[in-house]
Amino acid sequence: MYKLIIRLLLKYGILKILSAQESFFKVSVLAKKVKLSPELIQLNYTKLSPIANPDIISYKEDNTIYLWFLKKQKRSEKILIPESFLIYKALQSRQDAVFVFTTEPKQIYVLKQKKLLAAYISCDTIDAPAISIVKDEYDLKDLEILNAKEHSTLLQTELEKLAFGDLFAFMQFKVNKESLKKFFIEQLTYPIILLLFTYMFVSYTQGYFLQKKENALLQKYQTLKTKNTDVKNAIRKHNKEVEKLERFFQKEFVPVGPFKITHDLYKIITPKDKATITFLSIVDTHILIKIKTTDGSIKYLERLNHIPYLRDIVIDSTFNHRNGYKTYAFSMRIKADHE
Repeated sequence: MYKLIIRLLLKYGILKILSAQESFFKVSVLAKKVKLSPELIQLNYTKLSPIANPDIISYKEDNTIYLWFLKKQKRSEKILIPESFLIYKALQSRQDAVFVFTTEPKQIYVLKQKKLLAAYISCDTIDAPAISIVKDEYDLKDLEILNAKEHSTLLQTELEKLAFGDLFAFMQFKVNKESLKKFFIEQLTYPIILLLFTYMFVSYTQGYFLQKKENALLQKYQTLKTKNTDVKNAIRKHNKEVEKLERFFQKEFVPVGPFKITHDLYKIITPKDKATITFLSIVDTHILIKIKTTDGSIKYLERLNHIPYLRDIVIDSTFNHRNGYKTYAFSMRIKADHE
């Protein structure tokens, strides 16, 4: 909505962008924060202008006052916003630097500590020595070159983001009851009517489509509600089948516990055997056991085969020790309950 207001103000000539060629920029620092009226600004700062008897557009930011001097013009109830102000606001978030736009004519901006220190145009070639002088004058190191398209984009973006406070600050007439009445009645009649018409049209359209969507959702709800009974019955039947299967498995398929498996594996070695279990791993249905012994592997293979719930028992590897011992690695699987 705010963007639309800006466009309407521009369209009806209420808002005007003051180009860089039409004004001369100057910045001044106040000793302390004070409130300056347009008359006081005109009285105090006219002497800084290279233009005789100028009009002055001003913008105060903390204790800094930005001044744009322009030729005396016929007073009109307009909002004049300097182009350099919009570009300054667009560049304010960037690092301190000298910014050069390759527009025609070229525009140079100097920003330091988020403040605009200089803004001017140049029809001459911007060469390294000229930039070096500007950098030295303002004690800056960085230079940023931007093209005309970037200048246009920054200008348009910042214009659409322009705050109401800034818009109010650049009004070229005194704000009193009569001025406001004249301004709104004579200048904003058509924009306001257009805004109201647009608002009414959008509201009607939105209400129409919301009603259609509500009707469609209501119909869909009724259809789903009808089908819901069948779905509930299907779920109930499914749950009963699952319960039957769970009871069956709990009764018929009793898994072998890990403690029993460990106990049975360690029992394959008797006190008379010269053997020890050096490694045992049980992962899911896979078992790996390593036996260090001076006996052969066949005795232990036979004992493992006598454990009823083991299958696929094989000797994976054999490792010979220097002292006559050997380590046999046996791998096997736990039978499924129904096997």
